[in-house]
Amino acid sequence: MRREKRNHRNGTRLSDILWLAKLGKTTQLKGIRNRKVLVLIDEQNLSIAVNKRNLMLQYDLLAERIKSAASLAKLHIFIATYKNDESRKKQLARMGYVVHVKKARKKYSSNGRRDWDSNVDNLYAFWVGLYARKNKYDVMILASGDYGLAGELSRAICTIRQHNSPAIMSLSLPGSTSEGLKAHWNRYIKANLYIGLDLLGPLHRRPHRSNGGNGNGRRHGTNPFC
Repeated sequence: MRREKRNHRNGTRLSDILWLAKLGKTTQLKGIRNRKVLVLIDEQNLSIAVNKRNLMLQYDLLAERIKSAASLAKLHIFIATYKNDESRKKQLARMGYVVHVKKARKKYSSNGRRDWDSNVDNLYAFWVGLYARKNKYDVMILASGDYGLAGELSRAICTIRQHNSPAIMSLSLPGSTSEGLKAHWNRYIKANLYIGLDLLGPLHRRPHRSNGGNGNGRRHGTNPFC
């Protein structure tokens, strides 16, 4: 099997370099200008998409960008924490996010391999459904590139609010957005917002000291910010 060439100094793949070269600026937020906006962010989905390219999303800049455009912006973010580590929650709260936390727990497969149950999809879906009934916001932004999650939720929101549904927009990374979320054929999605290079920065990894690593300083299924 032919392996893709990497930069041995930082592990960057050639495809990632080409992707970065084509990546433009973040989509202009004209669609939320002077409107009341509710943003619900699946941090795992967005982080995995950028972390695999040795980048990270700068959530402070994202919050500033949305708040500067909207007349009212409520930002919710869904994360998993490990071993009662509250540092990430506190960091995001200082940026102005309402942080919803799933505490990851250990699980074991049938062959005895240890992993983490840290998926926030159910938590995310619960709160999206709860807010879908509130007639307070003009726009709901579902920040996830996963059609199985954001696509189904957009349809559910429009079903719940048939006659006064908010404008639903997706927010995701180019190249990591399911085709099913594209607004040109998904009638439940008003617009697609894309994260650009201006909201990304280099990923700073820190090694784990605990056991259970995979040989490169990271545990299987752990927080991508570690």
